[in-house]
Amino acid sequence: MKRKPNLNSNEEGKIESEEYGPLPGLDYQFFEYMQEGVTVYAVLRDESGKVVDLVITYANIAAYRQKKSLKKGLIGKSIKDLYGYEAVSTDLKKANEAVSTGRGVKYDVHFIPLDKYFSVSAFSPKEDVYVTLTIDITKQRKAEEEMQIERQKLLDIIEFLPDATFVIDENKRVIAWNKAIEEMTGTLKEDILGKGEYAYSMPFYGEKRPILVDLIFLSEKEMEDKYAYVKREGKTLFAEVFVSNLFGGKGAYVSVKASPLYDREGNLVGSIETVRDITELRKELCPK
Repeated sequence: MKRKPNLNSNEEGKIESEEYGPLPGLDYQFFEYMQEGVTVYAVLRDESGKVVDLVITYANIAAYRQKKSLKKGLIGKSIKDLYGYEAVSTDLKKANEAVSTGRGVKYDVHFIPLDKYFSVSAFSPKEDVYVTLTIDITKQRKAEEEMQIERQKLLDIIEFLPDATFVIDENKRVIAWNKAIEEMTGTLKEDILGKGEYAYSMPFYGEKRPILVDLIFLSEKEMEDKYAYVKREGKTLFAEVFVSNLFGGKGAYVSVKASPLYDREGNLVGSIETVRDITELRKELCPK
């Protein structure tokens, strides 16, 4: 393995080395107050030319803050010595890709020592020099994880609702299809989850077409003729209709309810529809 370069700090805090010095003609003060963390590394390779470590030769203020480190704690140190191989394995893999191809790379990484997430853009401007620009995306990723947890809780609740229920996202793809609706339509969730283009109407009507849940996205005029009874209460729609395809072709009168779903910022992210069999109730109310 190649030896580590002999790095020395000059009076301005820059790193000078005969072999791995700063990029010629580059004023590092340009990077100092950028919002992105900027780090310049000397590349260490093994005998086969593979990048095995990176030695920090420059880091701007944002980079220090991101890694919660003092300047003297970073400059001249290798990232494996600082953080351990497990914490930097992804970074070394991407460095190999950038150095070997000459093309920049972009990736997100979980920095285990601080439990932080970074979006990284990296490139190799010259032989054995590697530069990264990092943005702290921890808050965004944590929010996404919390939303995913809440979404899974919602899906778990939907799965065991007594009424037949399905959910579509903002792109009209099916993201939930519970046990009750499997029994009502004969369509299993594994056959419909992830499908769009009105696939959710097929088990009901045998064709792809807008149904009540789509009134949330479309005008009421486009759907009124499809239902014998349609009512709106706030943002929730109610309808009653006879669907001949249900329960293996026996058909059923159903009461249908569709409501929009919003995220924490109030953005429409999908809609939910519940379907209740009211055939027996209709027979009682409307005997022949």
